[in-house]
Parts: sequence; C-alpha cells; structure tokens
Amino acid sequence: MEKILPLRGTLLCALLCLFGILQAQETASITGTVLSDSDDDRLEGASVALQNTTRGTITDGEGQFVLDNLAPGDYTVVVSSIGFESITRPITLRASEERRLTFELRTSQTLLSEITIRGAALDPRNRTITVNEVDREQIQTLNLDLPIRIIEQVPGVDLLSYNQGGVADQFSIRGFGGGGHEGQAGAQIDGVSLNEAEGHSDGYADLNILIPLNLETVKVYKGPSSVLFGRFAEGGTLAMETRKGGNYQDVSITGGSFNTLNTQFALGKGIDLGRRGTPLQTNLAFQFFQSDGYAANSNNLRGNLTGRVAYQLTDKTDVALSLRGHRSEWDAAGYISEARVNDRRLRTMQEVNAENDGGAKQFYSQKLDINHTFNDSLRLLVFGYAVQQEFTRFAKFGLDPGGQTERFNTRTVYATGASLNGSNQLGAVDLDWIAGAEFYTEGTERMRWRTSQRVRGEQILDRNFDVQTLSAYAQAEFSLSRYLRPSIGLRYDKFYGSFNSNDPGQPSFSNEIGQLSHVTPKLGLRSTVVDGVDIRVSASNGFSLPNSALKYERDLVLKPVTLWQYELGAGYTGIDWLELDVVGYILNTSNEILESPPGSGDFVNVGKTKRSGIESEAVVKPVAGLRVRGTFSYTETEVMTNPETSILGKELVNIPQTIATFDVSYALRSGLGGRFMLRDVGPYFTNADNSAGYAGYTVANLTVFYNFNEFSANRGRIFVEVRNLFDTLYSETVFGDVGSQIFTPAPTRNLMAGVTYTF
Repeated sequence: MEKILPLRGTLLCALLCLFGILQAQETASITGTVLSDSDDDRLEGASVALQNTTRGTITDGEGQFVLDNLAPGDYTVVVSSIGFESITRPITLRASEERRLTFELRTSQTLLSEITIRGAALDPRNRTITVNEVDREQIQTLNLDLPIRIIEQVPGVDLLSYNQGGVADQFSIRGFGGGGHEGQAGAQIDGVSLNEAEGHSDGYADLNILIPLNLETVKVYKGPSSVLFGRFAEGGTLAMETRKGGNYQDVSITGGSFNTLNTQFALGKGIDLGRRGTPLQTNLAFQFFQSDGYAANSNNLRGNLTGRVAYQLTDKTDVALSLRGHRSEWDAAGYISEARVNDRRLRTMQEVNAENDGGAKQFYSQKLDINHTFNDSLRLLVFGYAVQQEFTRFAKFGLDPGGQTERFNTRTVYATGASLNGSNQLGAVDLDWIAGAEFYTEGTERMRWRTSQRVRGEQILDRNFDVQTLSAYAQAEFSLSRYLRPSIGLRYDKFYGSFNSNDPGQPSFSNEIGQLSHVTPKLGLRSTVVDGVDIRVSASNGFSLPNSALKYERDLVLKPVTLWQYELGAGYTGIDWLELDVVGYILNTSNEILESPPGSGDFVNVGKTKRSGIESEAVVKPVAGLRVRGTFSYTETEVMTNPETSILGKELVNIPQTIATFDVSYALRSGLGGRFMLRDVGPYFTNADNSAGYAGYTVANLTVFYNFNEFSANRGRIFVEVRNLFDTLYSETVFGDVGSQIFTPAPTRNLMAGVTYTF
C-alpha cells in the first residue's frame, strides 16, 4: 500500500519559489494613534488588529501603534479596548506606503456585551490547544454543495463521503475514522448539538441542515482538548456559528452538472425602535438545493430555513430566539463492486441486485438565549433549546440479492445550561475564565422493517432509548508573561438513562444505564518565544461511552473508554505575508469497541490503541491578490493490546496515512482571477486484519472568477468551476474485506457556475 506523493515536492518547490519572490516584495505599514472620547486621552493597551489575519499589536503609553511588513492590498482594521466600543475601518495599502491613522473610541457601558456563545471570553492568543478555523470569507469562496466539505480546509481531516443523498457523511480526524457517522467527533451549531445519542449509530451528525451562506465561522477543535465538549469529542469537535448582528443582504445562486441548483439567501438587519441604538436585531437565511446526482437513483432535494431575533432589554441584558427548520428527500445509489467502480459507464449505474434506496428527514430546533453583563469583566450566558427530528432511511448493504431495510428514528431533545464568562486581573496577571453547567435529555424511538423496493414487510426492531447527561466544566487561562501563559481546565459528565426493547418475536425487557461518569482534566501552556513565534503544549483527557445498547446490558458493566492526548505545536505569524503552523500529537485509548461498519450493529473490540501524527499548514501571500496555501499531515495508528492476536500491531480502518493539499488563487486588481486546488489522500486499510485496503486518490478543481471589488470577494463574485479537472476515477469511501469490498464512486469531471452578491 505504498504510494508516491507528488504533492510533497510540488508544495515544497512552490513555497521555495515564493520565498524568493517575497524577499524582493515592497511592503507597506500602518502607524497611528488611538484616543478615547472623554478628553481625547491617548489610550494605552488598546488592541489594533487586521481582520481575518493574525497580525495585531497594542498601543504604547502614548496611544501609538505600528503595523509594518504588510503586503499591499485591502485590509479591515479593528481597534478595541476594555470599556470602549470597537471600531472597524477598511483601508487599501499600496507598495511602500506608510499610512497614518487616528481612531477615537467611544466609552462602552459593558465589556463582554458582544459575547453570545460560551467560551468566547477566552482569548485565542492564549489558546494552548489546536483549533483550526474557517471563516465566512473562506466559506463563501468554496462553492459548496455539501456543507461538510468545509472540513477539507482543515489540516489532517479527510471526508469519506458516502454519496448517499441525505445520509450523514463520515470523516477522519486525529486517527478516528468515524466522525459524523459513527460518533467519533462532536458537531454543534450555535451550541445546539447535532450528534444523535441513539440514532442511526451513536453520535451520528448530519450537517445538511446548515446553510453555508449563513455561517460565520467553523472552528475545529482537535481531539478531546476542550472543556466545552464531552461525549463524542474523541477525535475532535466541529463548533459552527451562524451570522449574528450586522446589516447585509447576500444572495448566492449556483448550478451545473447533474441538473444541480443551489440557491441561498441571508439577511441581517438592525431595527431602531426609538431607543438609543438598534435594540432589535434580526437575521434570516434560507436555502433550496436540488440535484439529480452523479449516479442512477441519486435525486436529492432539501430546504433549510433559519431565523434569529435578538432584543436588547436593557443596557446590560439581551435575549435572542433562534429557530431552524430542515426537510429533505433523497434517493440513494447504494454501493457497487470494485469491477464496476473502475468502469466509466457502470460506475454511474446501480448494482444488478441494488434496490431503490433513499430516505427523508425533518429537523426542527428552537433556542432561547438570555445574556446579562454584570460588569466590565463578567457576563452570564443562559440558554435552553429543543430539537424534534424524524429520519427515514431505506438501505441495502452488500452486493447480494435482497436485504433492504427501512430504518425509522424519531428524536426529541431538551437541553438547558448556563456559563459565566470572565476577564479579570489578579495583580499583574491577566485571567480569562469560563465556568458552566448543562443538562441534556434525549429520547429516541428506533424501529426497523424488512423491505423490498421500499415496501414494508416484517418488523424486526422496536426500541426506545432515553439518555440524560449532567455536565459541569471550568477553565482558566493565565497570562503571567509573554513566555508563560498556562491554562487549566476540568470537566465532569454523568449519564443516566433507560432502554426498552419490544422487538417483535422477542421477550420485552427494560434496562437502565449503570454508574457512567467521567472527570476529564485539561492542561496546557503557551509561550511567545520571540515576536511572531508561539509554542503550545497540552495534555487532555477524554472519554467515549459504550456503543448503543451495550450501555444498558444487565450483566455487562462497561466503563467509559478513556483517552489521553498529548500535543506540541508551533506557529509563526511574524510577517503579514507568511503564516506557518505545525503540530505533533499522540492519542492513546484504553479499550475501544467500534461498530463496524457504522450502523450495522456489529461490534469489534480493538483494545488499547495508539494514534500519532503530524499536521502542518503554510499560507503565503507574496503580492496583492495572490494566496498560496499548502497542508500536509501524516497519521499512524496501531492496536496495542487485543484478545484477538491476529490484529495486534495492525492499523485502524479508514484512516488515510497522508493527506496533502495545494491551493493557489490569484486575483487581478480588475477582479478577474483563478484558483487551482489539488488534494491528495493517501492509502488506508478497510478491514481489521489489514488484508484489504485502498490506495487513495488525487483530485483537482479549477475555478475562474470575477470579484466585484478587486482582490476580495466581500461584495460577491461570478465563477465557473471545473471539478475533478483531470477526470480521475476514485471513491471517497471504501470498506470491506478482500473480495467483498464495496465502493461509493465520486463524480467524474463536472462543471458548476454561479454568482454570489452582497447588496
């Protein structure tokens, strides 16, 4: 399963060439003064940063600041200070220009009033763990059909798409291959958990309910590193946030191959009710998506609608109501054999014994947030939310005749919680902290029938699950000096619940979860060794629960699987045109039991395991309008102990050994530009004894675009994109043993075009 990776040399050569260009690049600078509105006093310690970059500084005793070594181009300067309202100002820098600016900040009544999600008071500059972030500007240039493809922008994360319509896709992260489908990664949108505790499979999380145009940011926490997330955070957590506040009208229309149409609209508007400011803020977004799909029986239709209304009750208290709705129907092409996946005609057709798989989903959520600022350093966030969901799937696994089943699940969730977000000083030490508690209850009804061509036959499963979780967490980050910024955190989770089995033809019975609880400590340290170079080191504990009905077995007492992650990373942001980050990690587990394949009900004991790897990223912006980005990751997994000696020392399934990307985009000042993206996914094994595997693939996309405002797509763009430029035959998901592997083919070369515009 060895594979040559041409991207390594390509990426290295490209970066070296760019470094040569950079040495001769004429840079620009920004200098200025920050004043207060009281008596034109000069503000010391005010933050001056460039939005969507890592460049920033603070003002000196005279309120002065300097940002130098900046590449020419468009920037947004953000100035903030404790007790004052922030200011943003767009500017354009030309080569060798020294721009002089003056800012006057208005006194603010509150300090933390803009914080609307838990953990936002923690300063990212003191973060001791790896959190990769994809912001709105990046998301809006990705031309996405599937929201989950956002994760392909994250180093070391790979999408293993099932290409089965509305079925939640799977991704690998930190050596765990079941993220999103099997439950080895958490997923939240504005704090609402998308992980189904007892649905199709434990932790199943469908991101098709998201509207890409309405996303503000996607943060990917690597491993069980954050106190904010408990169950399902083995490999990491996707924490997604929608747009809040602002005044905007955005529209996006995309269409192309396979009769695909993707329309999106997002609106933000502040309403003045006659009081000071705009106490009422509304945000609305909707999406309609339709596609015939690449293969036969792949029709996909979905609609999403989300809205948020926030009201400023007083100068210190605000309340917000968020609603979300999703409906979808789809057909699924099923799985095909290796012989068919390599045939250009047969790969678009169903297997001879396939049936008309497909499904439907309804998802609704309601969330109420009440937030209160006590003083300049303390803000309370209180929330409550509910989820109602129905999911139907007709599915046939394998290539033999017959075997289709209907899986029908209903899910109801109620959750509430509160967190205190603080920013204080202990003498000369800056302290940011968070403490909170949550209660979560979820009820699931799971039923299954044998079917043929979606016609119900014998009912074979009828089960009810109730799970309650009580959690508490706290974290503090101390800024002792630039060289010493430690963090310490602790999380506690306790689980209750019951399981009722009424399977036809079987005796009915009820069980309850035993004593399942876990305490997870998190420790870390960050140090700025020289200007622009930060080192971070952390050790974090995590856990996972026994799968599905195993938690409720009368005579089987299973404790949570424990995980320990050790991480060392370094980042460089000393100059504006270059960003570098590299991290190495080791992640050990105590005793894993996996469902293989996900949702099958078949469990495999893989024992103690070890995962280790390196993730790296480089971003270079040598001249205005040019951006080059490369990532490379290497992952090793190993079964350390297991009752089955034949898999000792073997690797875990569906974990690519290497993932590499190369992404270069260039825009002229006129707005015309192009982008070339290359992604190489290395080999992985598809069965426990490593006798079967997949060699991986390399795929490329090419986009030609016109930006409505020169270098940036902030005002919108028109684009034409050729996907799978070199017409590669590949599959994003392969599983099974030798002689019985099944594949889901990815589309061959196809074309998409669209327009995005901000009014």
